[in-house]
Amino acid sequence: MSTSMILSTSFLVDAFHSLQRCSRAQRLFATALKSSTTTDVAIVGGGLAGMGLAHNLLEKKGPDVKITIYDKADVGKGGASSVAGGLVHPLSPRGKIVHWGLEALASTTRLVESASRHVPHCVLRDKLYRVALTEKNVVQMKATDASQFDFCRWLSKDEMDAVLGCNSLGGLELSNGCRAIHVPSYLEGLYAACQEMGTIEWRTTNESQDVRNHDVVVWAGGSGMLQDGVLDRKALPVELVRGQSLELSPSENVPREAANCGKYISPMLDNRMVVGATHEFKEEPLTAQEVYDELKEKSYDIAPTLWDNSTVDRITCGYRVQSQRTHLGRLPIMGHLSDNQWIFTGLSSRGLLHHGIYAEKLADMILSSDGGKAVTKEHPHLNWWR
Repeated sequence: MSTSMILSTSFLVDAFHSLQRCSRAQRLFATALKSSTTTDVAIVGGGLAGMGLAHNLLEKKGPDVKITIYDKADVGKGGASSVAGGLVHPLSPRGKIVHWGLEALASTTRLVESASRHVPHCVLRDKLYRVALTEKNVVQMKATDASQFDFCRWLSKDEMDAVLGCNSLGGLELSNGCRAIHVPSYLEGLYAACQEMGTIEWRTTNESQDVRNHDVVVWAGGSGMLQDGVLDRKALPVELVRGQSLELSPSENVPREAANCGKYISPMLDNRMVVGATHEFKEEPLTAQEVYDELKEKSYDIAPTLWDNSTVDRITCGYRVQSQRTHLGRLPIMGHLSDNQWIFTGLSSRGLLHHGIYAEKLADMILSSDGGKAVTKEHPHLNWWR
C-alpha cells in the first residue's frame, strides 16, 4: 500500500457503506443544525485538507463543534501530505498568480502562524526562489515582479547564482508568506492549535462503526478514497498522479535554500534536501534509476552543486488527486455530497496554498443554515465540479 493511502481499504469502504445503510431519520443534515447544539463532525483523513478544515471549524464555532479525525496513521505520518515538498507560493508554472492566489496565501499564512506557535520548526525557510533558466522565464517573471506585489522581487543573474550556486538568468525571490514548510511538523502544529481551541480527537483506527454516528461526515482522505473505491473515480473530474521524490544528503558546502523551476528543491529538518517530484500517470511506477535520471535532468540547472555533492538516501512516493483544468486553472473539489456527507479533495500539488482558503469556505458551508447556498452563490466557481 502506498504512503498516500491514508485509510485502509476495509475502513473506508465499510465506513461509506455504514453511512449508506443509515436511515434518513438517523442522519442529521448539517444545514438543520441549531447554533445552540454541538455539531459532531467526523473528518475522514488528517492531511492538509482535513486539518485545514478542522482548524477553521474550531476557529469559527469553538465549543459548539466537536471534531473526530479518522486516519490510519498518526498526525503527519501518512498520506501524500507527509511527503509533500512544502513550498508555499501563489504562482502558476507560467509565473502568473493563480485564481485566489493572494487570498490563499494570506489564509495559509494565518494557519502557519497558528501552527508555528506550537511547533516553531515547521517553518524551514521564510523565503524561496523561482529560477529563470530561459528567456521566456525571464519575461514571465519580470512581468510578475513589475506588478509590484509585495511578496516577490527580481534578482539578477549574479544575485541568484550567489544564493543557489546555479547558472541562471536571474529569477524571483519570494517572501512575505512564501515559505518552505516541513509539512508533517506543520500538521502536528495545526493539531496542537486545534486542541487549544476546542474539542478534537484523533482516532488511529481501521474500525468504522463509529463514523455513522456523527452529525456531519467530511471525506477528506485524498487519493485513498478513490483508490479504495469509497468514491467513484469516474464520477468525479479527477485523475490520480503518482509523485516520487529523492531525499539527498549533501556535503557541507551545498546551499540549502528552497527553489523551483518546474521541479523543486527544498531543505529538510535534518540538513538533508529533497528534490521532486515526478508526475506519473502509468500504472507501473518509474524505477529508482528512472526517478533519479528524470529529476536530475529537470532540476540540475537550479541545483548543480547539490547534485554534484550529494548521496541519495531514499525515494518517497505519494499519490495526488488532480482535478481537471478549468478556465481558472485546477481547483479543489469541495462541497456537499448528500444528506450529512461532504467532500474536500483534489488539492493536488497546490495543497499548501489551497487548503486554507477552501477549508474556510467549506467550514462556512457546513455551519450554514442553508446548506452552503449563500457561499456558492457568492463564489460560483466552488461548484465547478458538479
